[in-house]
Amino acid sequence: MGSITPTSEWGHGKGLSSGQMEPIYDLLTPYDKIPKEIKGRTVWTKEELEKEPSRWIRTFSAFEVNEIEAATRSFEAQNLQLADVSRSTFPLPLLAASLSKVRDEVVNGIGFVVLRGLPVKNWTTRQASIVYLGIGSYFGPRLSQNGQGHVLGHIKDLSEGKEVDGGGRIYRTHNAQTYHTDEADIVGLLCLEKAMSGGESQVVSSHHIFNTLQKRRPDIVEQLCIPQWFYDRKGEKSEGQEEWMRTPGYYYYADKLSMKWDSYYDGALQRFWERGMLPLYTEKQQEVLRVVENLCHELSMEMTLQVGDIQLVANTHNLHARSAYLDDNNRGKKRWLQRLWIATPEEQGGWKLPFADSAYCRRGGVQVNDAPESYPMEAE
Repeated sequence: MGSITPTSEWGHGKGLSSGQMEPIYDLLTPYDKIPKEIKGRTVWTKEELEKEPSRWIRTFSAFEVNEIEAATRSFEAQNLQLADVSRSTFPLPLLAASLSKVRDEVVNGIGFVVLRGLPVKNWTTRQASIVYLGIGSYFGPRLSQNGQGHVLGHIKDLSEGKEVDGGGRIYRTHNAQTYHTDEADIVGLLCLEKAMSGGESQVVSSHHIFNTLQKRRPDIVEQLCIPQWFYDRKGEKSEGQEEWMRTPGYYYYADKLSMKWDSYYDGALQRFWERGMLPLYTEKQQEVLRVVENLCHELSMEMTLQVGDIQLVANTHNLHARSAYLDDNNRGKKRWLQRLWIATPEEQGGWKLPFADSAYCRRGGVQVNDAPESYPMEAE
């Protein structure tokens, strides 16, 4: 594991992300000790939110855009690098209080928001990146997203029509993504270009899933609370680490229920099963995969991100997915989203988690040995 930023530093570009970790198994709560219903702001339904878009769409005013553009000009005048973007180098004295409220809703409320109204077509790609990193800095420290140390990620189809294999990262393709969580407290997406068709985003409350399963199929929840689920590291592992992780789907700790899930990664385990490296999933586990995916489709809310939208989703209590899409290759236009993975440290109000890095400032992400961080301006 790479070096860790001390918890006293909530800065950027210092130290490394802690990387993918397995839970501390002794801290996991057995199913019979977990509350049978989750209540509060984190439980939402698509019917509620579709009727009240103001609960999850926050549109920037012209005055706020002016403040954002002023912060961008100030940053550019200092000849700094993208890694230097922080709250101090990207000051938003008037907007900061509003972003703090939005952050609380993401961390402790419904768990997602769409920030709308950024005129990215008026900016260069670098300026849009500065704005995105600047706004993101008000939500938490940034994390490395892959073995190359990319902190500024790019969601773009690089498959050239080829099918992704078991060792690939699906965000580099146009394929649909199944419902999943990422290796970060918050995942953020900035839409720079829409697809010609498809590419819709789906979000679902994992707490609503939990409550629904408790009523319909408590046996499924019990299976999800057992640390019997394996997750492929996709070859992005540090020295001494296995090629996979073993965790429960749901884990209850410090009065919070979190979920870690990715049925695509489960399917990618085929190559390990064929080599006898992992136990085959039982018929019951296969049923769990089907039931969870089907319920996600039933309960999720769908949205289409507009150019200039920033979507922020809390992985702690939401799952997200993406529809397959087609690019407008005849016009040379490809769907393009920039991605951030953001940590919400305990000292900044983040949830306590049953992981060794729970108290670290830059917990999570993907960290391979001491790979340095980078901020590429294009998909690689």
